Amino acid sequence: MVLFEIQDYGGIINHAECLALGLKRKGCEVDFNMLASRQSVSSHLAGKVKNPEEFTVKGTGYPYHQTKGWSKVPKIPYLSLSKKKQFLERCSREYDAVLWHMPVPTRNNENKDIDEWLSLYNNGCKNIAIVHDGNLPDLYPHILAVKDKFWAMVCVHEAAYASAENVPIPRKLIVNPFDFAEETKLAQGGELELPWEGEKFNQRDGFVAIQIFKAWKRVDSLIRAIPQMQNNESKIIGGAGIEYRYMTSKEKCKPKYFELDGTRIWNNALDAGMDYVGVQKGEQVFEHLYNAKLHIDPSWSIKYSNQGAHFNRTTIEAMFCGAVPMATDLGMKNSAYFKAGQNFIEIPHKASAVEFANIVDQALADEKQWSAIRKNNIPLLRQFCCEEVADEYIDLIEDNQAETETGEVSDELLYKAEKSLKFFGINPHNHSLITWY
Repeated sequence: MVLFEIQDYGGIINHAECLALGLKRKGCEVDFNMLASRQSVSSHLAGKVKNPEEFTVKGTGYPYHQTKGWSKVPKIPYLSLSKKKQFLERCSREYDAVLWHMPVPTRNNENKDIDEWLSLYNNGCKNIAIVHDGNLPDLYPHILAVKDKFWAMVCVHEAAYASAENVPIPRKLIVNPFDFAEETKLAQGGELELPWEGEKFNQRDGFVAIQIFKAWKRVDSLIRAIPQMQNNESKIIGGAGIEYRYMTSKEKCKPKYFELDGTRIWNNALDAGMDYVGVQKGEQVFEHLYNAKLHIDPSWSIKYSNQGAHFNRTTIEAMFCGAVPMATDLGMKNSAYFKAGQNFIEIPHKASAVEFANIVDQALADEKQWSAIRKNNIPLLRQFCCEEVADEYIDLIEDNQAETETGEVSDELLYKAEKSLKFFGINPHNHSLITWY
């Protein structure tokens, strides 16, 4: 597995860790490396991890933090000819496939006018691109420059799959992997046994919403609704991010985070019983989910929804822990897995604060609905187990492309790719490594 350096890894961290874990449980050898657009790197393997209690070690074998990323991961400075050569030789000698958790580098300033990444795919392996984002045409159109170097492309949700429809690489929808084996028998090939089966409705309390505070995550819509809720159950909010800082800043709070009367929506929610728990480690998130009736994901994006569903990872974790998911109609639009009223409770993306609050109040009081949705979600969970997901990757690597589709390049994507390649100092029509249209 390889990954170009970026600033915010988000859900890529959990995906990489759980996929590596699943592959190892299936008997595969897995190495993990970071690709850096530099001539050299510091001795990152020496010394101790700062604040080790904040880090977790799982599938890759390297300490990771949900917001800080990885520590001590081997880095390959691919601007060094000798280091790049060593990487390519090692790939061709030791591995069957290279899984690219980011198939091409980002257009960050440190990558400007650097084209050396083009030769990283000449490694003698089956290169498999993993698409985590539902906005591939805008973010990574330069993947066209190396389209012939990829064996296949894995899209982790419907929005990612649809966004890649104009990329001429065989693509397959393989969902995000999760590690459920610690409390089930799945690692040994057994049945899915969940610790909450048989649990009663009144043994749980309230809702949980823990995620990154980004604009399209719409956490503010939930926070606005909290003072309108009539129930007295727990209201746990967790996470951090740029919008959290704006929302809580004394001097830089955005106007949209104030009510018409001049009060702050954050302060009003705290006064109404919101319990903000900050950034939470994985085991802490699971503890909250095991105690809650509901998990709320208020996110939606018109751009992403045009491609399809883009549900939060914690939606699956909530299902595993026995909390019923709540999500928006756009967040779950055209989902191949989840149906409103059957697998989750739907929130209209245009719902007012009062309407949002009423839906939550009703969900917290409706035992019949809650029990039915929990039961319906049990069969779905197995598809997301890291062992099952690993099997799909292994099958894809072992020449099975029967279920893949290959897109045709559109004029729009071609135009975006040409602009993007110029950022890297590449002339798309003259470069000898590119087969163009």
